[in-house]
Amino acid sequence: MNRHYRRTMLFIVLALVLVLSACGSSTNTTSSSATQAPATDKPKEAEPSPNKEEKEKVVYIGIVNVPVTLNQINDQGDSAADNAIALINDSLLDLNEKFEFLPKIADSVETTDNQTFVVKLNPAAKWNDGQPFTTADVAFTLKTALNPKVETNFKLNFIEGLNDAGKLEEGTTEISGLKIVDDKTFEVRTKTPIDPLIFKERFGTKVFFLPEHILKDVAPEQLSTNPYFQKPEVTIGAFKIANFAQGQYVEVVKNTDYYRDVAKLDKIFIKVLPATNLVAQLQTGEIQMNSVPVGLIPITDYEKVKGFENVDLASGNPSVPPEIFFNSNKIADPKVRQAIAYALNRTLIVDQLLKGQGEVIDGGIPSYHPYFNKDIENYSYDPEKAKQLLEEANWDKKQPIEFLVPVGNKIREQAADILVQNLTAIGLNIQVQKFDFPTLIQKVQKGDYDITIFTRDFYIEPSSYFTLFKSTNPGNFLNYKNPLVDELITKGETEADPAKRKEIYNKLQETLHEDVPSLAVYSEKRLLAVSKDVLVGKPLDIGMFNNINEWDLK
Repeated sequence: MNRHYRRTMLFIVLALVLVLSACGSSTNTTSSSATQAPATDKPKEAEPSPNKEEKEKVVYIGIVNVPVTLNQINDQGDSAADNAIALINDSLLDLNEKFEFLPKIADSVETTDNQTFVVKLNPAAKWNDGQPFTTADVAFTLKTALNPKVETNFKLNFIEGLNDAGKLEEGTTEISGLKIVDDKTFEVRTKTPIDPLIFKERFGTKVFFLPEHILKDVAPEQLSTNPYFQKPEVTIGAFKIANFAQGQYVEVVKNTDYYRDVAKLDKIFIKVLPATNLVAQLQTGEIQMNSVPVGLIPITDYEKVKGFENVDLASGNPSVPPEIFFNSNKIADPKVRQAIAYALNRTLIVDQLLKGQGEVIDGGIPSYHPYFNKDIENYSYDPEKAKQLLEEANWDKKQPIEFLVPVGNKIREQAADILVQNLTAIGLNIQVQKFDFPTLIQKVQKGDYDITIFTRDFYIEPSSYFTLFKSTNPGNFLNYKNPLVDELITKGETEADPAKRKEIYNKLQETLHEDVPSLAVYSEKRLLAVSKDVLVGKPLDIGMFNNINEWDLK
């Protein structure tokens, strides 16, 4: 039941019983931008309400993908999980929609040589149980998450003392590139000089921390099954976990002991909904906004949502595209993968499903990304060329190709139907299996698929996209191997000169385009919807939660 409806019902009841009560009146609050207090200042508590019966301030966010976990060091590559994790965990730095890095747990990150990075923590930083956050927590998190015995997709292969897979070697417990200076200062040394952008994004914004005082006695091989990760109650963020009903919702409540300005909202709910329900609940006020990329509003509903009087609607940048990923152990010949690329009528998907509100690209990074290679010519729709390549590869057309499709995103499911029609038309034997996203990811990580389709996260740092294709990467679920690609990825990760990095990543994209270990299907313009009841807070392509403690309702 939305806030306006509750307020209206309250007034009706008062009128019926002819009772005037000060407790029943509503109070207006004014919005002001919260300013970050100096690190040594005591955090400001939320203003107490003069009205004891004033309703809680709760924001409901709609998503269509199911968060698979709340594990800070093993998000399993799930964007929905990242949304939930970001609500209850601060990183060292945050990123806003202008691509600017903001201080969070870290007051500063500095380097004089692009190889040694000095990080100073906010002196006031503390866990939500009141324990101080110190460099001991940083060291514990890194040594734990990078231990090869710990079940995690966490890796940092650019740091000195870690192997090419971004992990500690078996039997090693210390990271030579990590130096603890004092309780609030530490240094990280990289293997070679790197672009500071790599460090700030991949270490500063993507690392979430574990409380040493809670988990220090848990054996590494038992960590993933520890009850803490089912409901991580001790975290460091503006909100803390209240309930996690997998497949249904995530409920967080404000952390009244937050080291920065305490949140103005009391609660946030992330609701998992079918896309049609998401749009309907925006109209009824049951949710206040959608979330990207896991709560996309179908572009076909643009005019409908635009007509909602209670909602503001904006069109964002073209999205990170859903990609077709090939299991190279099953579809090893690049000619077969190229044939599939030529067989797909992706322009039809953009024109019909997206009503022209999108574009066709081949690579996994969106066209507005600064490292996007604009010189690459897309694979055209050419069924005859596709058939020719299959003949050259001696592909047995009777051989079944298992195509795993995640449910929940209506446009993506409809696009997959068109892809299947295209592939069947050139004689391929496509066997479609549909799964919820957590189940699909488990199968993909086990290599139990031939091709699949889903969307990855957005990154400013290009190496974060391309590390997937490195043969030594444990997260390379494609089983893809190409020595030149490995070489270019390593060069891109270790080159500090932005102009030279641009050349490296252009060459890398050209090589991947030829090999086709993955192929983008479409890049749609994102629809960002937010209720007019929301004073502060809205869906963004990036940096959606960087000011979560300032979010507020009318």
